[in-house]
Amino acid sequence: MKRILFLVIVVLAAALAGGAYWLRSGMEKQVVTSRWLAHSLNKVKSLHIRQGGDAYTLVASGGHWAARVPGASWNVSAKAVDSRVRDYLNRLAGLVPLLVFEGDEVGLLRQYGLNEPGLRLVVQSGDENSPSLNIRFVPGESGKTYGWNSETPGRVYEFGGEVFGQLAHPVAHFLDTRIFRFNEERVSQVQLVQPFGSSWVARRGAKGFTFVQPGYLKGKEASSSELKLYLHTLALLRAGKLVLEPAEPEKSMAALTIKVWTGNDEPSSVEFFTIADDSKYYFGRSSWLTVPFLLDAESVSQLVKSAFDVQGRNVFTLDIGQVAVIVIVNGDRRYVVRREHAGWRVEGGGKDIPGIDMALWRFTELQFEALPLNNLAATAVKLMHCRLLDGNGNELKAVTFYADPKLPQGQCWVKNGDGMYYPVSARLLKDLQGMFPAGESVKNE
Repeated sequence: MKRILFLVIVVLAAALAGGAYWLRSGMEKQVVTSRWLAHSLNKVKSLHIRQGGDAYTLVASGGHWAARVPGASWNVSAKAVDSRVRDYLNRLAGLVPLLVFEGDEVGLLRQYGLNEPGLRLVVQSGDENSPSLNIRFVPGESGKTYGWNSETPGRVYEFGGEVFGQLAHPVAHFLDTRIFRFNEERVSQVQLVQPFGSSWVARRGAKGFTFVQPGYLKGKEASSSELKLYLHTLALLRAGKLVLEPAEPEKSMAALTIKVWTGNDEPSSVEFFTIADDSKYYFGRSSWLTVPFLLDAESVSQLVKSAFDVQGRNVFTLDIGQVAVIVIVNGDRRYVVRREHAGWRVEGGGKDIPGIDMALWRFTELQFEALPLNNLAATAVKLMHCRLLDGNGNELKAVTFYADPKLPQGQCWVKNGDGMYYPVSARLLKDLQGMFPAGESVKNE
């Protein structure tokens, strides 16, 4: 009897195992033969997303996407990042279910918690005659994600637990926070305006940027490297937070305005306004963004560039290959140095002078570190005069160095041929003083 009972138990266990295997195999077969969505989402016109109490709509228009965020008595439309919306739709359409459960629609929705889902989607295609597609997702207690769509209302699909987090995004995930939109290589003009500070306009020409304003710099070279770096910074600039509700700045005058032109198009522009009782942020309005934004004060301060900051500050240009003779007067001593095949040699003294080529290179890199002056203060003292000549004795440059205790440490004045006095690093002067001491006796030319 015990033997018969044992055999019955074995048979029942085998039957249960076989039934479970058949049921699981049937479900897996359904997964293989079933599709999550019957159609692709390549021609979607709008996508309405509701997550908890938050709702917004992504709308395609003119080849781009916008996010519409409803309010109590207003609607805000902000630019969306096209690639993020496309990636979202591709991810949604390409979901691969682990299992499929079939049954009564109402019972299935209640059983898997999809009657009160954590995420609802309404997809509308470009074909107005096509019905909208309703989709629901909920994170299950088992750690899986369960989904449902109106194309197959009698089915519930089981996905990996990560799927819900991959689809349940707030509107901020899709918003375009770029403050400027322009092609850096096509920029033709840049303008910066400060009501109570430096304002300037620089225009790109065949040889680089030159100033249009201010008047005292008109036609003078601007630093192409500085402006390219500045434009790159503007192109990368992102809003700290978009203001998705009706808002206006408290002050009508912008503290900073920046405009960037590309060809004859309307400029890409942005205005920054101070915020009363909040010095940590600026209120911004951009020609690219359709909604206002906030940007932290530190980031805005880095955008403030004076004309001096973007000015080409080289004191002069020099082709060092043309320099054949250098005449230096240091105190009461005069040196004449001539280029020979073996190097530079003091004329009449038979002494080679190493380091001249490096000094000439530093002449070309000489930049003024503050605005130049037409006249020097009485505290300035003349230290050295240099003349650079070509092989025919023609003067290429004439430069005079002055010391001044009123200058910051490590600086001196240099006078170029244009009559202006430029505050520059004293490094070149010190190098020349080391090579040509004032007290050394040398035969004059």
